[in-house]
Amino acid sequence: MDTQNDTWVTPRIAKELLGVKQTATLTKLAVKGFIKRTKANSKIIYYSKNSILSYLSGMGA
Repeated sequence: MDTQNDTWVTPRIAKELLGVKQTATLTKLAVKGFIKRTKANSKIIYYSKNSILSYLSGMGA
């Protein structure tokens, strides 16, 4: 996965892309390694759009 050309999105956008409502679901997917995330600081987290799209395409979505 090309992280250099990746787009990092907010949790709100990540949830919209994945079709989920809970931030906890994003956390679970990231902990399990299905999607990538990065912390800008202790409170702000961004999610990799490329990893989300890869996850969705792997699901057959």
